[in-house]
Amino acid sequence: VGAVTKQTLFPPLMPAGRPFRVSNASRSSRKGIVASSLQELISKTLEAFLITTGVVTLVLEEDGTVVDTEEFFQSLDDNTHFVVLQKGQKWTQ
Repeated sequence: VGAVTKQTLFPPLMPAGRPFRVSNASRSSRKGIVASSLQELISKTLEAFLITTGVVTLVLEEDGTVVDTEEFFQSLDDNTHFVVLQKGQKWTQ
């Protein structure tokens, strides 16, 4: 008596992907990428820009702020513009 039965009709939903814009360091190429986490954005950025080094830094296009934590990434607005920097590259205005 009093047993509780829990039935899951739908599997847990993944967070909805959000749209972002990513440019290369020279701003000569820009891609639209939908991602729900920082790691997913980095992974899709590597794919989109055909980067094989695997070591990249994402910075905000507007001021070069490094985006390196999930918490900060989640606080950003949709359509935030990033610049992907490969080893040795620096953000420029």
